[in-house]
Amino acid sequence: GGVWPVHCVRDTWGAAFHPGLDIDSDPDVVRKGTSGEDGYSGFSMADPGDAGAEPRSTGLDTILRDLGVTRVVIAGLATDYCVKETALDGRRLGFDVTVLAECIGAVDMEPGDGDRAIAAIVAAGAEIG
Repeated sequence: GGVWPVHCVRDTWGAAFHPGLDIDSDPDVVRKGTSGEDGYSGFSMADPGDAGAEPRSTGLDTILRDLGVTRVVIAGLATDYCVKETALDGRRLGFDVTVLAECIGAVDMEPGDGDRAIAAIVAAGAEIG
């Protein structure tokens, strides 16, 4: 959880795939935070105890490239943290990125954080759909 409440804990309902999601019986799954690393992007993580540490890959970009994926569609919480960082990393890594506007929500710890995040996502070349 880092500064956030505990969430998406492995082997709990918060980390489970939605039962209606059509996935392979043995999908590639990106796991992060299992060894204490943290980070808002689905593409990268870092050691929170080492402020100077460079983020390292979660392996998601390799999985997607191996499958021939060129476009990433993002939905989730929170617009101003995980959605933004995943979208920015996706663009930096050369993926076409679309963020689904109706499937995101901002934390807005400071008023306007969500709007600023969307502006940064668009400035990076991603689409808001």
